[in-house]
Amino acid sequence: MKTTTILLKVLPEKQEEFEALVSQLVKDVNANEPDPKIYEVRKCQDDPLSYFYFFSFADDAAQQSYQDADYHTTMSPKALACLDGDPVFVEYDSFY
Repeated sequence: MKTTTILLKVLPEKQEEFEALVSQLVKDVNANEPDPKIYEVRKCQDDPLSYFYFFSFADDAAQQSYQDADYHTTMSPKALACLDGDPVFVEYDSFY
């Protein structure tokens, strides 16, 4: 299983747009992806402009399928335009 976390911050004037984009993305993932084991996005309590993604897929092929999906490739540039700085990605592998 492959897990990814992403930490990011959005521009204040883009927060509403970002949340709408991500809310739709989560719906699309849950409706269309056969192998997401976990797909969660949370807003920081202490900094409401900071967000944390946590998602796991069964394998690299399942994650690649998600990354190549039309809804993901259409949404990503729009969401990136909402960010204040670069997102921080960390990849994890299961060890058990």
